[in-house]
Parts: sequence; structure tokens; C-alpha cells
Amino acid sequence: MLLSIFFTYTYVHYSRNTMDNAGSNLETMCSSVKNSVEQQLDNISTISMNIVYSNAIKSNFREFSDNYSADSANTSSLATSRQKMMAIADIVTAMIGAYQSASEIKLYTMDGCCAEVGFWQRISTVDLESLPWYEETVALHGYKYIGNPTLNTELPAQGGKKNLQKFISLTRTFGDDLNQPEGIVEVIQDCDKIFSLPIQLEQQNPDSSIYIYNSRHEQVYPYSESAGDLATQNYDELVRGQELKEGDTHVLTDSVDEPLLVTWLPLDDYDWSVIIARPRAAVYESLKSYRSAFTVIAALSILLTLAVCMYISQRMTVPLLKLTKATGKITINRVLDEKKVNLTSADSNIRELSMLCESIRSMYEKLRSTSQEVLLSRSEETRAKLQATQSLINPHFLYNCLTSMGIMAEEGMNDDIMKMCYALCDYFRYISSSREMIVTLSEEIFYTRQYLECMKLRFNEELNIVIEVPDEAQSIYIPKLITQPIVENAFKYAFQIKPPWKLSISVQLQDNTWNLVIRDNGGKMTDEKKEELMRLYENLDMNEELKSMQIGGMGLKNVYLRLALLYGERAIFRIDNSEPGSTAFVLGGPIYLTREEYYAEHPHL
Repeated sequence: MLLSIFFTYTYVHYSRNTMDNAGSNLETMCSSVKNSVEQQLDNISTISMNIVYSNAIKSNFREFSDNYSADSANTSSLATSRQKMMAIADIVTAMIGAYQSASEIKLYTMDGCCAEVGFWQRISTVDLESLPWYEETVALHGYKYIGNPTLNTELPAQGGKKNLQKFISLTRTFGDDLNQPEGIVEVIQDCDKIFSLPIQLEQQNPDSSIYIYNSRHEQVYPYSESAGDLATQNYDELVRGQELKEGDTHVLTDSVDEPLLVTWLPLDDYDWSVIIARPRAAVYESLKSYRSAFTVIAALSILLTLAVCMYISQRMTVPLLKLTKATGKITINRVLDEKKVNLTSADSNIRELSMLCESIRSMYEKLRSTSQEVLLSRSEETRAKLQATQSLINPHFLYNCLTSMGIMAEEGMNDDIMKMCYALCDYFRYISSSREMIVTLSEEIFYTRQYLECMKLRFNEELNIVIEVPDEAQSIYIPKLITQPIVENAFKYAFQIKPPWKLSISVQLQDNTWNLVIRDNGGKMTDEKKEELMRLYENLDMNEELKSMQIGGMGLKNVYLRLALLYGERAIFRIDNSEPGSTAFVLGGPIYLTREEYYAEHPHL
């Protein structure tokens, strides 16, 4: 009862505070959006006013209009109009500044000549009456007219919705000395720039919706043509129809009878309105955690009471139950499992039960100790087998490199000899080290490059090598020395065709596994040979093969054995000869990002 009363009181209090905070947040957001949009509209309006009242622009524009409207074949007139166009461009560029406070400026003569400044600087002729804002702009006699968001693929857009390429135009006429219409100025701005803050706030508050309506009560934001951005409810009509007080938060019901928190503010200078709506259900979403917490506390209280009662009632039978459970846990799996803890004591006041429990625990510990020693010896045996397979060095590669260096010495190729010596030294230091069974992919690829550097110096332009490893794969751990045997196999068997020889190494990550693909253009692998090799490897006797390994055995079999030792059934070893004139070896296994992660799943190594 006390819990229920406490919960009811705090829930009502918290609900009121939550609603008040939500209203304050909406009012703050609405004010911020209003100020941001108003500032952006003020910027483009100020630009248009500066142009209209700039004597320098108007005088250059008159001369531009006179010369451009003259005989178009007159070279002198065209040159003069171009000079005036450049003068106008310099002045307008200085007005919009380096930060591009407007995307584009267009100056129109009343007969359709257009001087465009901004992203484009060009002169064109347009049909003014076909422009959507022409009649309204002329009718306003110099007052500003702001159009709706319009698609313009000629101008580059910015921001999160730049692919929409929507722009808003502000237009006004300007007159001559007799106050007769002389031209029209159009200031074009990117919608993402004007509505940058609403876009940002909607991303930060996904449960809130922002709508902006212009003086003609048309929705200008959101301005995408997708169905998700078009308001199913005309919030402008909803707000004006109920004569809601501006700046305050009100609870309204939309067309589908969903309660909403709504606040709005007008842009007085433009007769626009900003409206922000948020479902009341989203506001109360945070209260679910409170209800859940109360339910958990109530359940825990009941369980605690039951536990105390059970403890008091069963105090005398607990030691016997513990002893029974302890003896039942002595199984072969528990004895062999390193993670299992020791058997617990019976904690009994009865002397005979305590002695019996201690005897069983002592026997169990001795059995575990003996079993762990056996497992340790088997782990050392497995590690020794892996080190044996990865330390087998093919002497023929060393002989060929030494022979090549001798030939290069006769030719006086000292720089190439030095490169081969360094690459050879790094490579043999890597393959002769047996500290780790697994290395990072970047390390394996680096030393494979050292091997290929030696081969590149031998074969020069006849050998084309491509290595593609994505950044996210660089740090994964793979078995050491599995790439070089496959690469060496290509030089030994595949590159018996006429050069150029091509060798590619690529890495793919998918379904929590890595795949290393080594492809050559030898095309020597037939389907029969492929099936023969795969049957041979799948039926290998692991122990017998490890006993027969010898120097020079760094071949496909060695790679298969080490993948099987390290990954078991999760190892990947495939041969792909489906592409004509090409053979690919696909190696792979599960992804491990740290050595600790691998050894946690393979404690015997």
C-alpha cells in the first residue's frame, strides 16, 4: 500500500515536470528556428536592397542593358556589355563575400536580358513572363517577393539534403530616376543554408517535427518531395483556426486524433510562421522507465521476503543439500574444464558432514590437478606442431635469390642488390621467428611484399602485382605464413606461361569471417586436379602428416594443415578455377581482433 501511494504521488509529480520541460524545450527550439530562418532571409533581403540602391551597379547595369540590347553583331557593343557585366560581378561578389551569403545573383532587364553572378558569370536572354515569380514581383512595385523551394540542377547545393538541389529566390523590381521599372534583381539561396538549423534540430530530436509556412500559407519546410516530408496535417490552418497564442505550448489533436504538443512563432517581417509539433506519447516515453523501475522494486521486495522465509525454514537442511549437489557435480566434463571453480564447503555444524565434505573436496582437487597436467602436455604438443609447420623454409627461394644477386653484382646493380638483401633479411627473420602462431593481416601482407620485392627484382616488368586490403581488415589476426606458400606455388607452377604474369592478393570480410584470395593468370589448374587436391587434403591424417614434414615443405598441404590446426571445422580452404586462364586460392577463418580473443576460444594453444 505504501509503495502504491508513493508511486502514484511521484508519478503525477514527474509527469507534470516532464510536460513542463517538454513545453519549454519546444518553445526554445521554435524561437531558435525563427531567429535562424529570419536571419537567413534578412541576409538575402539585405543583399537585394544593397543591389537596388547601389548607384554603381545601376549605372553599369544601364550601360550593359543598352549595349547588350543593341545590334548583337556589333563587336564594340558586345565588348562594352561584357566590361559592364564584369564590373557588376566585382561589386556583387564583394557584397556576398567570401562565405557566399547567396548562391547566385541574377539581374534582369525588363526586356529579358539576364546578367548572372555567383557560381556562374554569364549573360543570357530569358522569357520573363514564363518565370513563376514574375507577375507577383512586378505587382509588388519594389517590395520583396519570396518564392517556394524550387529544383535548380545548375547550382551546387550543400548540407545533408544537397541531393535535392532545392533553392529559394527573393526577387524585387528596381526603378529608374522616374521610378519606372528598370529591372529585376533575383537573389537565390540554397534551402539547406536557409533551413540549416531546422534540419539539425530534427536530427537531434527525431520525435519532433518542424514545419514552416510562407505568407501564402504554403509549406516551405520540409521541402523534399518525398511522402515522409509532406505534412498530412496542415498545421498552419490548425494554429490559425484556433487562434493559439504565439510562443506558448498547447495540446492539440491532429486529424488522426493523436494528442500533440504544438508551439508556433511568426516571422513578422515576412509573414511566415514556424510551427513545432511533438506527439504527447513521445513526451511520456521517459515515464516508462519509472514504471518499469517501480515494478522491478516491487517484485524484488516480494522475492526478498520469500527468500528470508525460505532461509529461516530450511536452515537445518542446507548443509545436506550442498553436499548432495557437490557430489553430483563431480563429472568428467567439470574435471577437465579449466573455468570451473572448486567445490564449495558444506558449512555445516555437524562434524561428520564437514569431514565427509572435506574428503570429497580433496579427492576432487587431486583429480583436477592430474587432469590439467595431462591437458597442458597436449597443449604444448599442439603448439609444437604448429611451430614446426610454420618454421619450414624452402631453400630454393634462398638459392634463387643468391644466384640473382650474383648476376646483378656482375652487372653492377648495387642498388638492386641492396634492396634484395634488405627484403630477404626481413623475410627470413619473419619466417624463422616462432613467437606467435597468429599475426595481424597487415604484418603478414608486409612480409609477403618483401618476398614479392625479391621476385620483382628477378623478373622486372614481366611481373605485375596487385594487393588490395581494406583498412578495416588490417588489424585482424590470421595464421602466420599462409600467404607466401600460395604465392610461391604460383611462381613454381602457374607462371610457366609467357609473361606478363599477374598476381593479385585481396581480402574480403563477410559474415564474421575473413577471406584471403590469391589469384594468378597461369590457368594451369584443371577441374580434375582441383578435385584430386581437395580430396587429398580432406582425408589427411594430421599426426602422420606432421611427422613427415620436412624442409622445403612450405606448400599447399602445409597451409591446409595449419588452418585445420588453428580453426578446425571453421577453417576455409577452397580452389577456384571458374574464370578462364585464372586460378584462385581462397583461405579464411573466423575474425579475431586481438590475440586475447583468439586464445580465449583456443586455451589449449
